[in-house]
Amino acid sequence: MSAHLGTSATAEPEGEPPSRNPFHAAGFTRWWAASMVAGTGVGIQSVTVPLFIRDRVALDERALAISGALIATTLPAALLTLFGGALADRVERRRILARTYSVAATVSTIYVALCLWDVSVIWPVFLLAAIVGSAGAFTNPARQSLLPQLVTRPQLQNGVIFGTMGFMAALQFLGPTVAGLMVDASGLASAFSLEVALLAAAAVAFAGVHTPPIEQSGRSMLDDLGDGLRYLREQRAIRSLLLLGAIPGFFFIGPFAVTIPLLVPDVFGAPDKWVGLLWGCFGAGVFSGSLALSLRPFTRRGLAVCFSTLTGGVVEVLYGSTDSLFAAGTMLFVWGLGASIFMNYVTALVQEHTDPRMMGRVMSVMSLVFFTAMPLGYGQAGLVTSAFGPQTTLLVSGSIAALIGLGCVTLLRPVRELT
Repeated sequence: MSAHLGTSATAEPEGEPPSRNPFHAAGFTRWWAASMVAGTGVGIQSVTVPLFIRDRVALDERALAISGALIATTLPAALLTLFGGALADRVERRRILARTYSVAATVSTIYVALCLWDVSVIWPVFLLAAIVGSAGAFTNPARQSLLPQLVTRPQLQNGVIFGTMGFMAALQFLGPTVAGLMVDASGLASAFSLEVALLAAAAVAFAGVHTPPIEQSGRSMLDDLGDGLRYLREQRAIRSLLLLGAIPGFFFIGPFAVTIPLLVPDVFGAPDKWVGLLWGCFGAGVFSGSLALSLRPFTRRGLAVCFSTLTGGVVEVLYGSTDSLFAAGTMLFVWGLGASIFMNYVTALVQEHTDPRMMGRVMSVMSLVFFTAMPLGYGQAGLVTSAFGPQTTLLVSGSIAALIGLGCVTLLRPVRELT
């Protein structure tokens, strides 16, 4: 496998130990910067779209309306992501990224118009969200599978960590924080406008990432998809890691995203900027945890993944039990620390143990699991919140996740033994 990795990275001087610093590869630096810009743009939308909807529906309809918009964003990605992965193994990945982010930027300009015209109906949001989500089905496999082409094998794990740290810090911290502050200071239209500019900039930045040509299989896309699924059937550890990818979307991200626009005013009694700032607390935890992992990684990475699921459920229960804004921010930071272990190590372990020729298809299955779980998570969170309130949603989801994590620690040997 190592012969296929880092074909565009600079070779190490003979006699010197191989560098683990991915920033020594120029292509990685540009990819990382582009990921930061893209993540910030998408992070802004995670705050602005729920706020747009929340202020335009009746109080008892807010949870279901918000969850509906979030489902519209993620469901198309779940339906199309396998084709996105197969395409990433057939077409130059930077071209896919440039085009999909251009589509997302163009569509997002309509959000600006809806705000400026003070449109009171919310149905256009569902259509716009579906288009942006469809673009994401091609964006995510291409962005993730591009990384192994840019770095050497010794640089790959830190490349994954710094890539996750940058993208998730932008997605979960920088983007939401900026959005919350901008909405509070100058309104939704200004925040949506910044999102458009950032997504367009990401398209330009990704277009400049140069990689070797894609090796064509000479077969149809459906045949390539079949090869990828047969490959996964034989890889028990990779298959188990991919299935674990359903847990964050269903039990963590879904309940968190649906409930936070309601918890801030109803439970914490805080202004809207705290929707973004609390997202930022979680993102700061992801950033800090990722930085720590790059300096001193765990030796038992598979076991760490299992434990992070258990602890994530426990922290979610604690977060759902508090009515203190300070305590909530602290718990979200801790939640982000655990999430950094899960996200970084699942991605690194999958990429390290996958045949490079199958990388796009395997990463698309990872995206499929994740994006299938997210709309289901949004849906169950919307229903439970409408019936029992946002805190009950977090308590139930966190308790189930903790039990699943305990099962992973004790029973999931193929993952637990990965190093």
